Amino acid sequence: MSKNTKRTLLGFVLAIAALVLIAYLPAETEQMSRAAWQYLGCFVFMLVLIISRAVPDWAAVLCTMAVLVALKVATVAEVTSNFASSTVWLCIGVFIMSIGINNSGFMKRLALWVLTRFPGTYAGQVTAMLLSGVIMSPIIPSSTAKTSMMAPFVNQVCEASGAERNSKQSLGLWFANFMGTNQLGMAFVSGSVYVALMLGFVGESVSWGQWFVRACVWYVVCIILVYVFCLVFCKPTETQKAANVEFIKESYKALGKISTKEKQGIIIVLVALVLWLTQSTHKIDAGMIAILADVAFIACGLITPPEVGAKGMWTITIFVGGVLSVAGLMASLGVSTWLAGILGPILAPIMSSPWIFIPALCIITYLLRFVIVSQSCCMAVMIAIFGSLLEAHGINIFVLVFTSWVSGTCWNVAYQNPASAGLIKMCDPSLDFATASKGSYAYCIINLIAMTCSVPLWMALGLL
Repeated sequence: MSKNTKRTLLGFVLAIAALVLIAYLPAETEQMSRAAWQYLGCFVFMLVLIISRAVPDWAAVLCTMAVLVALKVATVAEVTSNFASSTVWLCIGVFIMSIGINNSGFMKRLALWVLTRFPGTYAGQVTAMLLSGVIMSPIIPSSTAKTSMMAPFVNQVCEASGAERNSKQSLGLWFANFMGTNQLGMAFVSGSVYVALMLGFVGESVSWGQWFVRACVWYVVCIILVYVFCLVFCKPTETQKAANVEFIKESYKALGKISTKEKQGIIIVLVALVLWLTQSTHKIDAGMIAILADVAFIACGLITPPEVGAKGMWTITIFVGGVLSVAGLMASLGVSTWLAGILGPILAPIMSSPWIFIPALCIITYLLRFVIVSQSCCMAVMIAIFGSLLEAHGINIFVLVFTSWVSGTCWNVAYQNPASAGLIKMCDPSLDFATASKGSYAYCIINLIAMTCSVPLWMALGLL
């Protein structure tokens, strides 16, 4: 029996045991009916499957949906309700949109153009790496596409400047780029596919502009602190030669004149961004704007039908629709009220002041991510713990979702964030994961400061 098979069997045994014990052992009360206990058992069943990695996240959610229907806790319509939501269609839209943007090639041209504008000194290339990532952050929804596009240039700049593998200089150049391409996109609806998932947990209509306004302080503070970290803490201890960046200029020249495909991609993206920015005027759903952009990409031949099937990230869409539907049952069955009664007195000191709550939320998320491998599962746990208490303390759920999700993207250890670990592997000639993880701890501090700095803005917006 293979290791994976043993893990799957053990995960299901533990999950089923938890389901049975929670669903049928406690007595019914005025607050918790038998259906409520069964739901709670199913919710824990899902968490155990995800945490134990018995099956992929999306498969665990599908299994939970089926069990909820089998136990008559919910109907098929209820456990699939969110598949008709704007959130799921925004996911579908931006996932497919990423394919078209990547195929058009204009973002590579833009990134190379930025890199050619700065000198080969360490400070010059840190500035170029960070700025290129910042420019790309609101445009390409796929963090993987953005980061993998820039990885070869990070390696080439490190080599050209004579930076030793795993040196502070290599860390600074990599971190400047990684933050821009992989992390900062979460400040934009169009900048990260996971913003759609956050919007689903938020459960209210938030336009492109509204999302950025709420995230702008975090975004700006992160940029400033990342720049300071790279220039000050990662500055080479000895005088380093300036990198010969002629290879970047040659790569840019090799692209030739701007192609028709690039022009088409630029026009489609600009129109989509304008429509997202003016949502409050025309009231067109953000997901439908993305779908219209997808159709435009397909009509221009920038996306083919096989690519939609192969690169559409459908398992994430299944997970998003399923987990939001499952989580949505918590309030209707009275589980949220029951949890609030138990957790309210315990968590009241933490939630009494936003200046305590926001830093505490960051730290709790950091600690949970050492135990809960799945970031989505960690988000579900945080909502289960704090969600029912927010209204009583005048806290908008956006604050909980944004703070917890963004904090949970750390990569302190490889198992926490396999996607980031894979992206770091692309820069293996320059640094290994152990060195890159130092950047994660820096990110944890930077993120905590940036989130805390957002408190006055969120208070002014009525979110706190």
